[in-house]
Formats: sequence, C-alpha cells, structure tokens
Amino acid sequence: MTAAARTLSKDWQIKGTDPAAAQFARNIRISALLSQILINRGVSDPEAARNFLSPKLTELIPPEKMPGIGPAVERIKLAIAENQKIAIYGDYDVDGITSVSILWQLFTLLDADVEFYIPHRIDEGYGLNEDAITQLAEHGANLIITVDCGVTATASADLAAELGVDLIITDHHKGKDTLPQA
Repeated sequence: MTAAARTLSKDWQIKGTDPAAAQFARNIRISALLSQILINRGVSDPEAARNFLSPKLTELIPPEKMPGIGPAVERIKLAIAENQKIAIYGDYDVDGITSVSILWQLFTLLDADVEFYIPHRIDEGYGLNEDAITQLAEHGANLIITVDCGVTATASADLAAELGVDLIITDHHKGKDTLPQA
C-alpha cells in the first residue's frame, strides 16, 4: 500500500449502502444515490427529505431565534449610529463573496462606514486569519463581521478582542466544541 493510500484510508470513512435506501428513493421519487446521501446525513424521514430538497423561506427559523442575534444587532446599530468603521470579512468562495456583497450593499444603503476583506485564495486560504485581523484593526475597523467563516477561529477571535475590535461571526459551517468568543 502506498503512503497516499494509507493516508486516504485514515481520512475517509465511506459508509456502505443502507438497505433502506432503495425503498426510500422509491417513496420520495429520487435516485438511489441521492437517497443514500440523505440517509448518510441523517435525513431518513420522507417529509424531512422533501423539506430538505425543496426548502421554503417560510420554514426557516425566525431570525430572532438565531443564537446571539440580539447582541449582534445592537452592536451593529451602535456602529452605524456612531459612524464606526465596519469591516465585512468573507471567504473567497461563492457563498462568501455573495454574502459580502449583500451585507456591503445593505450597510452602504444605511450610510455606514463599511469596507470588506476577502482573503487571497493562495496566500491566505480559507477562514479568518490573524494577519487580516491585525490589518483591519490598523486601518481603523471597530467591528468585524464575518460571513461564511469564523466558527472555528478561536485564536483570531482572541486577537480581535486583544486589539479592541468587536467581532460578530456568521457562519453556516459546523463549529468545534469550543466556539470563538465573539
């Protein structure tokens, strides 16, 4: 076995086919492959699968039930009212850039002092990085709002606090056991 194959076998855990996948696929009229993917993600109820595959805006949780939304909204309102510099930090992928664009447009319409930061794909990679936090703080950012990143960036969040920059993290990725202080 090659070194690459040994590494792959350590990193990837491929589940076998669930015996219920074929029937599940027929019940909700999807392919067997999609059925297996849903089952692997823990979606095995037909109604839950339909909702997952055809979501509706009315089925989203109310914004006020999002964890931490109250203090985040108050901090943003304060930043706008006091003309503090807001930096939007998003990843360079499609959901990151889209999120930055939407939020930047909103803050521009609200006459906020806003800038954005998208890390260089090759030089910085994904995620909230400490060099960028330092640079944004040096350029006067009082508040950094992440979009599509930051849920695992404990060290970057700690640095922002040390530099006196408030941080709001919005991220759809799964966090670790310990979330950043933001």
